[in-house]
Amino acid sequence: MKRHLIIIMIFVFTSCSKSYEEKVVIDNFPQDINQAQIEIVSSLSGHQPMQPIGVELNARATVKERDLTRAYLIELLKKLSLKPIEQNYRQKNVNSLVDILIGPFKGTNIYGVIPASKSTNQYIILGAHYDTARGCPGANDNASAIALLYGVTKRLSEISTRKVNVLVVFFDQEEEDLIGSKAFARYIQKKKFEILSVHTFDQIGWDKDKDRAIELELPTIELEEIYKEQGIKSGIPIHTTRVNSTDHQSFRDIGINAVGITEEYVNKDTSPFKDTPNDTFNTINFEYLESSTNLVYEVIKTLVSKNNENE
Repeated sequence: MKRHLIIIMIFVFTSCSKSYEEKVVIDNFPQDINQAQIEIVSSLSGHQPMQPIGVELNARATVKERDLTRAYLIELLKKLSLKPIEQNYRQKNVNSLVDILIGPFKGTNIYGVIPASKSTNQYIILGAHYDTARGCPGANDNASAIALLYGVTKRLSEISTRKVNVLVVFFDQEEEDLIGSKAFARYIQKKKFEILSVHTFDQIGWDKDKDRAIELELPTIELEEIYKEQGIKSGIPIHTTRVNSTDHQSFRDIGINAVGITEEYVNKDTSPFKDTPNDTFNTINFEYLESSTNLVYEVIKTLVSKNNENE
């Protein structure tokens, strides 16, 4: 829901926010990646209470819900031995009158960096949004992708030699015209990072026909070749589409090489529960999530092992 469409509801949704970051500490977290992914999706989708405060998230849309989610993700990055960095932003509404009445959009992206073995300004970015539509638990959209990023990040951090930095980011407010990823794209542009590629993940937990296929959204020829090469090795079909409606588009708009990775959205093997209260933990195919995690890890491992000095 966009703010410029809800002027008459200003007094319903305007409230004071409170930080919950100091209250969320993830204890007894599984060491096994597959079990950890189950734990992540369960906690973020309200299938189990978020420890230790006992809150079950019904969605990740309101200020309070996103605040709790962000606190959880900060602790998740710490579990990966990454320093969490928050990027706060303000974004004007399409209708300037709304800015006058209730102010601009405000949100926070969270990221951490797996450093290269030797100092470099080159980066590969892996990203997934953490917000949901109102009243939607968002197990597939997009807790599944957050769980994938956890698994890929954990394995990448164990590689002995990385020739580029890997930046792992959780975007706020994808559901509101990609506001979070647009803000992050501007942010890294100002920092003058040399971005080799951006890989964003959205809905990666549904595989009804059990063929393990994924879709690549608007990849470059090079990235398409790398994903398909690893897909052949793993027996995973890779389909290419021209979908531009999620976070990867924010980076492409400013000239950065970016690709989206998702379940078979165009080929119709995709969750029917997107943006509904039925997008729950019990709909997630964790074998598919594991398969996709392994594929993405092999792709990114290949990319971080390449010598990019002359590219």
